[in-house]
Amino acid sequence: MLGEVRRGVAAVVERPHATPALLHDLHRDMRRLRTGLAVWVELLDRPDRAQVGPIDRRIRRLAQLIGQVRDRDVAVDLLGSVEPKARSEEERERLDRYRARLHDDARTGRELLRAFLRSEQDALLFDEVRAVLDSPARPTRSDRLHRLLREHQSSGHDKLVEAHRRARKRPTMDRLHRLRIRVRRLRQISDLASAVDAESPAAVAASLRRLQQHLGRLHDLDVLLVGLDPSLRDTRWARSLRRERRQQRRAVVKTIRSFRPDREPPAKPAPPPASGARRPSH
Repeated sequence: MLGEVRRGVAAVVERPHATPALLHDLHRDMRRLRTGLAVWVELLDRPDRAQVGPIDRRIRRLAQLIGQVRDRDVAVDLLGSVEPKARSEEERERLDRYRARLHDDARTGRELLRAFLRSEQDALLFDEVRAVLDSPARPTRSDRLHRLLREHQSSGHDKLVEAHRRARKRPTMDRLHRLRIRVRRLRQISDLASAVDAESPAAVAASLRRLQQHLGRLHDLDVLLVGLDPSLRDTRWARSLRRERRQQRRAVVKTIRSFRPDREPPAKPAPPPASGARRPSH
């Protein structure tokens, strides 16, 4: 995970105009790295644990900056998709000007992001992460590691169930966004468990993975429309975006109310070896 992040950071720093796909992958890899550190820290002695908090906050800050640029990229794409909906040449010109403004914001955000990434490279942030991963973990039986992963999966599943219950009862924008985050985090810890133990089955059902995708599309529309310039809200293309959001929201709410994740508990990892102690692999 650390290697993927370092490669992604180097690629963004080297390119003045990193592609949306590159930023998407780096954003995902940073979130996965934070998930891995959250488990790894529990295997360290207390003095070594103290190093992880400040490092995690720095990675989180970088991930937030990437997310902000991504939001601009997505908004530009969404606005491009509704250009045919403009009722007149004047509306199309207003749309083009607004897209250009968001595109400039995204370009400025990329420059700021590159500066922060370069600064953290020079400050040896990722060398510090490597040092944390090289810190000697407490001697632990392999079943302790399996149990720790199961605990994280169980906790993630419980939070997902609660977020689903709230969204099902009152599907506000914030509650639907929270549900999306909970599904994503459960997927991350499940992927980590599978990486540590190849025999550990994935805990997230296909229905939840699809729900995350639909929630992501709805969130993108929410972000764009909430931040839309008020002078543009009465345009035909803006109404088209609101109509798409309503349709997407109805589909998401219908899906949420059609199942209950507490009826689909995470599958248990394969039984650990009966005996023997080892240090968990980095």
